[in-house]
Amino acid sequence: MSSAAVFERRNKQIQDAIDAQNLKQALQLCDKRLKKGEDSHFLKAWKAHILFTHVDDAHRQRGVAETLELCRTEPPVTDIDALDMISRTLEGEDQYTGTARETWQKAAKAKPQELDIQLRWFNLACEVGDWKTAQKAAMSLQSNFPKERKYYFWAIFMCYLISADEASSEAERKLFGTLAYRMISKAASSVPTDPKELLSPPRAIQTTEELSLLLKIFDSQARHDEVVPLLDSKHLGVESRIAQNDWLFVRAKLTNLEKAAMWKEGLAFSRELLTLPEGEAKGSALSNIQEKDDWRVWNLLLKAAQNLGIESAQEIQEFIADYIKRQPKSRNAHLASLELVKQGVEAKELSPADLLSECKSYFDRNSNKLYCFADLRRCIATLDTDLQTSFQSCIAEKVDFEISASPDEEDESLDQFKPVPAINALKFEYCFRLSFGGNKDSAVQVEFVSRCLHLYRRFSRPKLGDSPSTIESQPIDDLCLLAVMALIRFHENDVNMKPYSPPTATLIQCAGVLENLLLRSPHNYEALLLLVRVYLLLGAGSLAIKTFYKLTVKQMQYETVAHNLFTRLGSLHPQSAPPFEGLEKKDSDPLTALRHALTFYGNSENAAVYSRNVGLEHGSYVNVEESIELHKSLQNSICKKMWALEARRIQRLVGGNSTSKYDGITADTTSVVDKRSFDGFMNCEAPGKPTFEEHVRLGPLPRDHAVKAMMAKDALFTFLSTSSSQGKAPGEIDLSVYESLETNKSLQDELTSAEIDNVKVHLLLLKVIISLANKKASKDVVDDILSDIGRWLNETFTALSNKSSSLTGGETINVAPQQSASTPSSAPTWIYLHTTISLLETLKAISLFTTYAGKIKSASKPPKEKFDNLKPLVKQLVDLVKSNTKHLKSQIVESGMLGHMVNLVMANNSSSAEEEDDDGGETSSSSTGEMAVEIEALMDTASVELFCGSLMESWDEALDGVMGICASL
Repeated sequence: MSSAAVFERRNKQIQDAIDAQNLKQALQLCDKRLKKGEDSHFLKAWKAHILFTHVDDAHRQRGVAETLELCRTEPPVTDIDALDMISRTLEGEDQYTGTARETWQKAAKAKPQELDIQLRWFNLACEVGDWKTAQKAAMSLQSNFPKERKYYFWAIFMCYLISADEASSEAERKLFGTLAYRMISKAASSVPTDPKELLSPPRAIQTTEELSLLLKIFDSQARHDEVVPLLDSKHLGVESRIAQNDWLFVRAKLTNLEKAAMWKEGLAFSRELLTLPEGEAKGSALSNIQEKDDWRVWNLLLKAAQNLGIESAQEIQEFIADYIKRQPKSRNAHLASLELVKQGVEAKELSPADLLSECKSYFDRNSNKLYCFADLRRCIATLDTDLQTSFQSCIAEKVDFEISASPDEEDESLDQFKPVPAINALKFEYCFRLSFGGNKDSAVQVEFVSRCLHLYRRFSRPKLGDSPSTIESQPIDDLCLLAVMALIRFHENDVNMKPYSPPTATLIQCAGVLENLLLRSPHNYEALLLLVRVYLLLGAGSLAIKTFYKLTVKQMQYETVAHNLFTRLGSLHPQSAPPFEGLEKKDSDPLTALRHALTFYGNSENAAVYSRNVGLEHGSYVNVEESIELHKSLQNSICKKMWALEARRIQRLVGGNSTSKYDGITADTTSVVDKRSFDGFMNCEAPGKPTFEEHVRLGPLPRDHAVKAMMAKDALFTFLSTSSSQGKAPGEIDLSVYESLETNKSLQDELTSAEIDNVKVHLLLLKVIISLANKKASKDVVDDILSDIGRWLNETFTALSNKSSSLTGGETINVAPQQSASTPSSAPTWIYLHTTISLLETLKAISLFTTYAGKIKSASKPPKEKFDNLKPLVKQLVDLVKSNTKHLKSQIVESGMLGHMVNLVMANNSSSAEEEDDDGGETSSSSTGEMAVEIEALMDTASVELFCGSLMESWDEALDGVMGICASL
């Protein structure tokens, strides 16, 4: 039998013992072979790894010690299998990951011609983002394997990454940035200047990716003036064999001309690109014109003209006018003309009246395009009120608001664009004419909503058919959204226009209108997203979850979009929504949905490693950098941390599988990266004012300080729930991380009042736990903290008792305002659910604390009665919450509730009383009647009753969730 076969048989015996979980036998087999003189590095590393995999700490530490001894061996370990085993052992110990890479470095230096060792050293460094070590490995690769050209560019790329890394020192960034610049410059200079010479030296730039890397490095070193001549050259320029007229390099030239302030050259180049050929362009010539009609080209043209003076501006004005004459459909040309006039006004060379005239011209040319409003809004906002009114009057005269859809079904595709001018006009009216401040003109607002719904109804197809619609969205959908936005803003209770004001009953009407819109355009993204927010504001969590699944959120949308549902979901609807046909568990259960989102973040790390390796192998350096940046942002994502903390919160409140696998995420104190997007909401607010999305937020937007507050609470619950089972010492809680929360004034900008109130108690509990573990702590300190907690419980009970008969402050909404105040028909809002569930969570923490405190022995521990006194206070608060919740449940199911809600949605006379009460203004009965007529024509009573019934069920489910949490305390 060959020696290799013998070794394989012996190794199989050890592996079989490991697979059978018989680690003792595996160690005995290793020791037996070592005693017989088989003194191999691999066998020693394997034995150390087996020791490390033991459960008890003594064996683990011995395994680490023996592994570290191997790392110090001279001559160094060079067996790849042994090195792999060393890496597997040390990767579980954060403090020794650098040691593992140093071991590979020693092996690489000992055997410079072993390609596998060199590559593993390089890849291990890249995996953890250690670009300095990766740069050393790349330099070693390009030195020892000079025929493989990619290693030279790897070394350049690693130098660039070090220079761009924020973790690098200023000296390192400068040093490696200069090195990258010199190396890539050498590669550029090696390219044959004669285009006919096809063969290039191995280390010369040969691909578009390598040329892109050069541009990246030159840009990072602010060598913009050197890029322009390079891109003009025959061997590396835009028209070279390497660049092949790729528009990417044209854009690079435009950017560097601007950054280098080469205005004359920039003006000439942009004009050259925009010069139209003689005659009518067709085919490829037309495509070429459309490619060059890029806003970056126009932007450079405008900036160059601005910096070169008045004469150039006048010349450019004529140039743009001629371009528009020949290409009237060019949006960018029209925008350039608008921007040129705006620049003239800012430079006081033209008057605001000139800008108004240009805006009117732009509207005349583009009123039938949905982008018209977005393009003009910024310019109109710079005009004074009189000029804005003049613009409104002008477009009102030109737009036909009484147009109708064609009765011919064949014209349906054309019909959808007929109302676009009216839609744009209504958006301008919403933005600049309607007042949503303290001086509200109710009649004007209601009349605006009526006109929006009237026009929408005229263009809506009455027959929806039996099969569900597959339409993504239609232009007329914006009319419904405008009506809903106006209703929400009009009925805001906060006259100071502060976002996140308490919800009003009008949200029920808004939800009904949005549901009706989605019958015709079920995939309208803006409508779905807004409906999710409206349902959350109404406290209808199950309906929000049901609606959210229709957005089909996946992959990166868990980072950018999912926050619209997941933020504060644990304090709104922690329990699973009722099963619904077609829904997966992740689409109905918040905890499962959060786990699914966190799985994306875990998978993204593997995807980033794969993308980086493939990118480096194929020389796609720009893509590799983007992959690295994406991986870094996802690793430190604020959403990732909040979803992990929210998942643990829900698991604490309603139970479920363990969330301990998120310990590493929730304990990480690295600064978070925020990539949340709010672009999914339609926004017609004036520039400089809060966006519409900010007016439908559920409290302030959580950021760094809010995450710290969540971490403090999580640390508290983690300790209280594990201290008895694991014997964890209280001293292991690092309170210093959370000390700044006590006095931080930014908390009110990130947390709700309920969250701030509860955070104070969480910090008090953490303090008392630390004090009980401190032998030097005074009993008086602990006694004072317990007194503070008791005082808070009493004050909270008193406050809840005072308003238990009539909940206010936005916690409930009255759906029948015409009834007397003594017999309201109330329903919960998100504020009631959020405040109540947050309180119950804190009461659970206090309850766990009293149990923990009763078991421990401490020199600073006050008498047992001090802790026992907290228990009845907790119980009476829980009982009061139960009572309030039962009272709300009884109002939801009372007779007449459904009728009140239907009346509210249909905007009949019963809603006018609320308008007077809420807004302090008078709404004329005629304008309210017009809106009622439009809503009645739009929605039938049967569908409204179904909608209202589902909303009542959702409220009942939400309150059942509160009762369930009460029962667990």
